[in-house]
Amino acid sequence: MIWKTMKPTSRTYRAGLAAAFLLSVPWVSAWAAGKQALPEALAVLEDALRGPAASYEGTFFVRIGRGKSRKSLVRCSPAPEKGLACRREFMDSKGGVLFVSATDGAKEWIFDRKTNKVWEGPSPGNSSAPGAQASSFYRVSLSTGGKVAGRLTWKLELSPKSGAAPGRRLWVDRERRLVLKDETVLPDGRIALRGRFSRVSFGVRHDPALFRPEAVPGASREGRLEPSPTVRSKVQAESGFGPRFPSWLPSGFVLDGVDLIPYKDKKIIHCRYSDGAVVLSLFQSPPRAKLDLGAKDRKEVRLASGPGFVSWTEDAGVLGWSSGETKLVLVAPLGLDILQRIAESVR
Repeated sequence: MIWKTMKPTSRTYRAGLAAAFLLSVPWVSAWAAGKQALPEALAVLEDALRGPAASYEGTFFVRIGRGKSRKSLVRCSPAPEKGLACRREFMDSKGGVLFVSATDGAKEWIFDRKTNKVWEGPSPGNSSAPGAQASSFYRVSLSTGGKVAGRLTWKLELSPKSGAAPGRRLWVDRERRLVLKDETVLPDGRIALRGRFSRVSFGVRHDPALFRPEAVPGASREGRLEPSPTVRSKVQAESGFGPRFPSWLPSGFVLDGVDLIPYKDKKIIHCRYSDGAVVLSLFQSPPRAKLDLGAKDRKEVRLASGPGFVSWTEDAGVLGWSSGETKLVLVAPLGLDILQRIAESVR
């Protein structure tokens, strides 16, 4: 028998297409059902900043630039009408406590073993701009983020609208909306600050006493954001101008010290703040002083008090501005939203 090739008619061609489409429908439906739709980016950011509704605890590592990771134990519980009660402890290699910050949602308590100082006072509240406000600083996008600490995440990209400012990347637990991983990213792509849970458990019962102040024998009580009146007067006398201090810093940050840097016949004031892992510097200088921080790609920004500039160094973001006859510069591996909130609180 000789087989003949037959040219299909338009009717047989259409019938073949219809049959192929019908055969493919179950496969397409199964594929679509298995692929979870992406939620709205700002809604996920709002949930992440609010925090999960369930209590949790876990091991959290913080790394500054290329430095060594610092290990901490984090325990948090919802606090009715107060927000979130949390306790974070940084420990040494032998399990000894180096730095503790705890809040019940309304009050905060901090102990720094290095300086043997204790501070107790009102909680400063959330350290990031709400999702709706974040859009004024960043372009926010969302994608799938893989697993962190064994849990599926959504990945939020917060790209700064000011090109010289640090951006942020957040990996948010899909189910609980807890930020499991957080990176502050410099404009050249290097990571200035990385925080990550290596393990996390939800629904853990915590003793409310964990989030309350504790007695520390022999520890001195100090100010959280500014030095004692005696130190403040000395700094003013030696620098030749009145020092200024922030009225707001993110939770856990306390004053670590005040230095005076020689500059011609005057001095530059350097205030250091720390939360046990991250160091934040506030420099104050006479109007014509030049502080060389190795900052790159300076661009103008608008603060509530007037014009300023944003830039970045090898391992941190930089925000500078002038107030009266004083030049001020903030340096920290933090996002522009946090740096600007700190700057606008300086009085």
